Amino acid sequence: MKPLLSICCTSYNHENYIKETLDGFLMQKTNFPIEILIHDDASTDRSAEIIKEYAQKDGRIITILQTENQYSKKIKPWPNFLFPMAKGKYLALCEGDDYWIDPLKLQKQVDFLETHSDFNICFNASKIYIQDTNTFKEDPFRGKFPEILTIKDLARKNYIRTNTVVMRNNFTLPEWFNQLPFGDWPMYLIMIKDNKVKYIDDVMGVYRIHSEGVWSGKDKAKMIEMTLIGLDMLIKSNILPAHINKILLKRYRKYAFKAQKEKFRGYLKSR
Repeated sequence: MKPLLSICCTSYNHENYIKETLDGFLMQKTNFPIEILIHDDASTDRSAEIIKEYAQKDGRIITILQTENQYSKKIKPWPNFLFPMAKGKYLALCEGDDYWIDPLKLQKQVDFLETHSDFNICFNASKIYIQDTNTFKEDPFRGKFPEILTIKDLARKNYIRTNTVVMRNNFTLPEWFNQLPFGDWPMYLIMIKDNKVKYIDDVMGVYRIHSEGVWSGKDKAKMIEMTLIGLDMLIKSNILPAHINKILLKRYRKYAFKAQKEKFRGYLKSR
């Protein structure tokens, strides 16, 4: 039976976390079929071995195990490996160091999207786990935005944690997407179009912050630099409406000012 939803998971050196991620997938209770696509980008630890062990026990798990790292070649797993394989009408995203804690997460989100055709994305609340201190905290984004968002809201700020997303599998990403230093927020802007985004205020997942994280592990100066590159590429692509590009340009100027401040701080520290 064709799956209604495809879980798309990316992993790289997540040996210490991937079991919790996979258990969160397998605990899902749905009245529709799902498939679980897992891309491991040539991990140098036991991540791929653990993924293979799980796949042998559950036929819904489909593995894409690289022998050569694709990220270093600027080849992103979502548009190049996971999305082309996904058979589902919906895509659920999760990275191999985050996890889900609500067995009804997918059911709740798909139920909403099935009955609201004017929404392209549904996301939920999450807890933040700080790996270094072994502590949880409430997501600082929570309560800072309405339950219904538009492309304007997301252009101003990305409120969406990757592991909370279920979205329609009805979009195509441009070739230059591979060159972006990050992928989730630009992807949401590209695929929302004129539709809306639904927020469900139920804590259904955990977003992990640790020093090896692709984004959370970056220092402030590096995050600002990556944001500037991403904003510049989005604006120059002209793929988004003019009024959205104006918002992005305003953000670009704001981050350019932040970058100058960080450079000045670095100069003072070096003296």
